[in-house]
Amino acid sequence: MKNLIKKKLNLKASQYIDFGSHNHQEKIKPLMLIKTFLFFLSKNKNCQSGFSLLELLLGASLMLLVLSMSGFALVYTSSLDQKASAKGQIQYNSNRAVEFIKEEIKSANKIESDAISALAEAPDFSLPEQGKPVLVLQVPDIPQRIIYYTQPSKNIWIKPNMILRWGPSLNEEGQYEKDEIDNPKSWQSDVLIDQIDNSALISNCLKNWQLSNVNAVQGFHACVDPSEKLVEFHLATTASNPTWNQDITYQLKTAAFAKSNIVQGFTENKLAFNIIDNQLILDSPAKVRFEVLGGQITCGRRGKNIPVKTNIYANETQKIWDSDSPSDIPVQPAGTTFDIESIAGDGSICNGFNMNVSTQDSSTSQVKVLVNGDPVPDILPFANQNQIESFAQKYIENGKIKIRDNEAIYLFELGSENKNSSAFDLQDNVVLATVEKP
Repeated sequence: MKNLIKKKLNLKASQYIDFGSHNHQEKIKPLMLIKTFLFFLSKNKNCQSGFSLLELLLGASLMLLVLSMSGFALVYTSSLDQKASAKGQIQYNSNRAVEFIKEEIKSANKIESDAISALAEAPDFSLPEQGKPVLVLQVPDIPQRIIYYTQPSKNIWIKPNMILRWGPSLNEEGQYEKDEIDNPKSWQSDVLIDQIDNSALISNCLKNWQLSNVNAVQGFHACVDPSEKLVEFHLATTASNPTWNQDITYQLKTAAFAKSNIVQGFTENKLAFNIIDNQLILDSPAKVRFEVLGGQITCGRRGKNIPVKTNIYANETQKIWDSDSPSDIPVQPAGTTFDIESIAGDGSICNGFNMNVSTQDSSTSQVKVLVNGDPVPDILPFANQNQIESFAQKYIENGKIKIRDNEAIYLFELGSENKNSSAFDLQDNVVLATVEKP
């Protein structure tokens, strides 16, 4: 048996270690196998010699290096898998959040260009510490504004920030819960998405557009156009891990238009017009009615009433109108622009006083157009004159305009150009416009 083994491995019998056994087959073979393995690794090694301590240390070091490299490769591969999974997760969450926000914007008829000031239209909302409002929406038939805001992440939510929504909850069909619509005190703030980045770059708003909150976190901010119908908002989410060389950042930039499709009863009734820079512009063919609700302007305190004349222009062409009765303008094509002009004084009284204010002047502050849900300006009228409410009484409820979504109310100031003047009261001429699709 021993000779057979010697022949097969080309080794001498002395390479066995005999611990006194009388049976040659019980001699210890593991050492022989190890030395055989090392023999094939080093052909230049004399097979009959042993291995020195240095050689064993070098072999162990080599084995440790191989194992370390294998471990590093395993950790690196695992890190790549984690990073890819995290990237896919934040992309999925970001896209779903953006689609949700866009759908609600479509149901609005106004996007507030100043998110901070607009919080006054949501008296039951309490902005938490470090909260920053970004999107504030006016939705038809909803008594208070719907608010999207950011707040530093806490509890189970992943840092650095999260986006929350305050407003009536939605049912499974995506409609507002009817039991909550008229009860804003029951509205809750719900987290829409976390991992909102605070280091993404802010793009400059387009010309004449306004950043809704100049102090918004950089990972969620919005630019609103002058008509407050169109918004471009930016969303950036981030994911980090100590084992990654670089954090993951996913950015989205999208635009949404306030279509105002949701009206009372949750039926679709696409509006036929828009109010842009105080001008009424038809989106589809429609007939328009203008009606003077009233107004008052006097020559100083307790002076004579100054006569006021109102003119209507369709595509800059004046329409004949006796403002003592409503003016019904027949169906006009889409794109038709309507302007209202108010003229105070005819030169016969008050030292020839005369002032002309028109919606054609987009920069004037002497015209304010109100739609359903807008607050009535809280302005004390000049010299104890009648307030705005007295001329639009049946169109006001709880301090807000209560009209149909196809109506708009114009307030004119014809006594002063200075907003800080006591004569600036926006009740000198009040006009109602109604747009009806044929």
